[in-house]
Amino acid sequence: MKKRLLYRLMPLLSLFLLSYPTIAKNTGNGKKVYADYHGVRYTRNHDGMLGRWTMYADTQKSHTGINSLCYNADNLSGDKEPYMNEIASVHYPILGIQSDLDEDYIEYQILSAKTAGIDGFFIEWGFMGHENDVLLKAMQKVAARYDFEIGVNWCDGWLYYDWITKRYPEINTRKKKTEHYVRCYQYLIDSVFTGVTAPIVKGYPVFYLFGPGATVEEYKWAYERVRIPVGMNAPVVLRRWADWGRLENNRYIPVTHSEEIDEWIGLGAVPTAWLPARVRIMDAAHPYWDNYAETEDLIEFMKPFRDSIWNNPNPVFRIKSGFVMPGMDNRGCAGWGRGHFFYIPRDRGETYRKMWRFNIANRDSLDMVFIASWSDFTEGHEIAPTRENGIRELETTLYYSSLFKEKIVDKRGLLLPERLFYLRKQFALLKDSGIDIDKKQVRMLNDAAKYISKEKYKKADGLLRACTDYVLKMSSRLMKENLNLSEKDLLRDSLDKQGYDVGKSLKLYLPKDLHHKLLKYNYEGYICFEYLDEGDDFIRIYSETNRIPKDKYSVVGSIRKNKTGQWKPVRIRLYKGNIFYKENNPAFYIKGRGHVRNIMLQYQMMHYEND
Repeated sequence: MKKRLLYRLMPLLSLFLLSYPTIAKNTGNGKKVYADYHGVRYTRNHDGMLGRWTMYADTQKSHTGINSLCYNADNLSGDKEPYMNEIASVHYPILGIQSDLDEDYIEYQILSAKTAGIDGFFIEWGFMGHENDVLLKAMQKVAARYDFEIGVNWCDGWLYYDWITKRYPEINTRKKKTEHYVRCYQYLIDSVFTGVTAPIVKGYPVFYLFGPGATVEEYKWAYERVRIPVGMNAPVVLRRWADWGRLENNRYIPVTHSEEIDEWIGLGAVPTAWLPARVRIMDAAHPYWDNYAETEDLIEFMKPFRDSIWNNPNPVFRIKSGFVMPGMDNRGCAGWGRGHFFYIPRDRGETYRKMWRFNIANRDSLDMVFIASWSDFTEGHEIAPTRENGIRELETTLYYSSLFKEKIVDKRGLLLPERLFYLRKQFALLKDSGIDIDKKQVRMLNDAAKYISKEKYKKADGLLRACTDYVLKMSSRLMKENLNLSEKDLLRDSLDKQGYDVGKSLKLYLPKDLHHKLLKYNYEGYICFEYLDEGDDFIRIYSETNRIPKDKYSVVGSIRKNKTGQWKPVRIRLYKGNIFYKENNPAFYIKGRGHVRNIMLQYQMMHYEND
């Protein structure tokens, strides 16, 4: 435990062994920077499911020859820790997979964004009651503690798909969906565009309207029926404009005019960019993508916004927003199952820097900048820290957002939220292992978070150092016991030529004396086996659970097969909070179709030495 903690924390601590210059009051000019937030991603231990971390898609429509995607996010790869989940992303988050609903993780993301000069997240949102609405509320709760803003990127197409009818069967016609649009809009006005976390620019509530839901006429009809509270300015709509354009003599030619967008302007909406067009066709240098863009294409894509919106004195454009993105590689989803692979090179961070420079050159015309995105790992345009890119994109964001806002660049805070997050999780591990955590230490962590939010980084660093010393001291008191169980310890079924048939449910039993220990002590555990990858159905692992809903938390892991005909290894984390062991009953059930072999359980039990 002590070595593992040092492995995580010491590289971070080393970056803060420096002097702390006095920073003048850093108020800026009132301009804002917001980032799109893509979710929802879950974890088994927090939510009993995985959400966008996992993905299976048929991609035979692609010209790349890639016929399918199969990301089993329950599965851990690697021969030793830190293992990596097989997630639907080309980049791996620096914290590993986390739940978007975990307050510690929300805190980490909000504080990380703040240290990079981001004022708020726009949650991709569709309608009330959707899972992203739950995320919105969870974000608002934490953001209120840290002077952070939470808005929406209203993907109103979700309201017009059958998604809403599946949740609310009575909303089953376009007319009824448009009527519900009014209720959703009113909800946003009452619950998102007001209050301490409301996204406000120059006194106006702001939201991004992604579409492709309401038509101009439907939107006008709905807007006329919402009630704007007395004293509140009408919301400013940043309407997505992302027409494709064309390639001519190897030069990208953007669309410079849209009659539909003119109609939106007539309603007071402000056209705002989204991901630049990818019009170049797959070639020898880009064999994994059906379409791609060069960095210079991105700047050409942005010029119509500069020429027709940013520099336009028309007062209808109440808020003018720039736009930046770091690159794109959607091999995590291939167009969300549509079988189309897109690519925009990051070019070691230069793509992101060039887009920012284009916006900075037009700073005087802009009120805000919109980033796509903070967390879309699946489409590969996230700026959140990853193992591959580190905090490079956060450093870029901080530098240029500071120029944009005319603030002093202060890099000392960028890694503090990560240290805070790891310490919160270490406190939880120690508590679960039987150690009473000093309440003073908890208060110190809470104070450190507040100092990070207020840009008092030296004070935050001092508190985090003290808490790290405390964790190392208390971790040294943990007793650990390792235990490996093989097939002969676990199985009563017989082995056939291909392994163990899971068609009738393969049951794994624990030695009798082990139940008591696993219920009493904290542990980290794994179930490991190999499966024959035939067909495209699932093999799932279940356990008994006391958590509600049981149908979610009883799932230990789920593996989708992908018809390769190969034996493939599986390593799945066992979460103590999800699993209840009953003496004389199977501890685990492996169900599905096909065969498995080389089954093993691994445990490391932890408890306070006075036990």
